[in-house]
Amino acid sequence: MSEKLQIHDSFWLLLATILLIDTEMVFPAFLFCAAVHELGHFIMIHLFKGTVQCFHISAAGGMMQYQLPRLSHQADLCIALGGPLFGLLLAYGASLAHTQLIAGASLLLSVFNLLPIPPLDGGRALESLFFPGHAFPKAIAYFFAVLVFFGGIYLGIAHNGWGLAVMGLVLVFEQQIGLQSAYIQGKI
Repeated sequence: MSEKLQIHDSFWLLLATILLIDTEMVFPAFLFCAAVHELGHFIMIHLFKGTVQCFHISAAGGMMQYQLPRLSHQADLCIALGGPLFGLLLAYGASLAHTQLIAGASLLLSVFNLLPIPPLDGGRALESLFFPGHAFPKAIAYFFAVLVFFGGIYLGIAHNGWGLAVMGLVLVFEQQIGLQSAYIQGKI
């Protein structure tokens, strides 16, 4: 596999599992929407004259490692929001074309990615507005991670869909580890 593109085994396992259980063929629509989302990040990186060093694809999603010619909070903010922006534009265009599956998948991915929880794009955008290690983005991220978790529990009970609760639990643990690290460092 190329140095610039790294597809992890977890992605292939997820892909095989989902294709076995996805009788409605919803996953390819989400995969297409995710590709457009990542294209948005890629274009924003290039608009700021940056270079993509590596693109990782795993079961958790895609992640680009990039380098900019100079550090810029504005560039980081625009790059973080580039993916959701392209996703929202795709959702709008797909709804005009009456392609509801693409419109819904793109809207769902974009809105979820705008949650102010790192490593999601909204969390990266919020962090770019503050100096590194500031407590406010960490507190907001923890609040929203807990909100996603409890929203997932509600949906699990009401509609027997526990995926959001699992995602929320992972985000809560990730934020808790980050908050513990900030406490240890004396930043909160």
